[in-house]
Amino acid sequence: MIHIDSNIIWTVVNLLILFVLLRIFLFKPVLGMIEKRRNMIQSSLDEADQKNADAANLKQQYESSLKDAKQESFQIVSEAKGRAQAQYDQIIDKANEDASQIIKQANATAEADREKILKDARAELADVALAAASKLLGTTVDAETNKAMLDAFLAEAGDVK
Repeated sequence: MIHIDSNIIWTVVNLLILFVLLRIFLFKPVLGMIEKRRNMIQSSLDEADQKNADAANLKQQYESSLKDAKQESFQIVSEAKGRAQAQYDQIIDKANEDASQIIKQANATAEADREKILKDARAELADVALAAASKLLGTTVDAETNKAMLDAFLAEAGDVK
């Protein structure tokens, strides 16, 4: 038979008391600390997830803003090109108008100079013709006769052209 000694009973009782004491003073505080640590880790993970979600949201807002900024910059450049082209066309049109006016003025001036040169040449030719006629005839005739002869000569010279 098994003989149960009083030492064994005291050892079992001591073990039970030790177990209860360890459970009260060691296991509960350690389990409590483990639970607090688990809760703290979980809250850190939740906070990290929230920050990742916020960062993703901010990234999307940034990308949207960047896209809008690019579109706006393209629009500004396009508008600037349009204004520059309009100004270029306006400057070209003004330059063409100015060139046309200069050509018209130059033609008018050239025509006026030609008419003046022809008039001066006719007057000089008339003086020469009158002088030659006076020498040929040996006398001078009155101014009206001279003018009539000169006009007839010039008309004849003009028909020869």
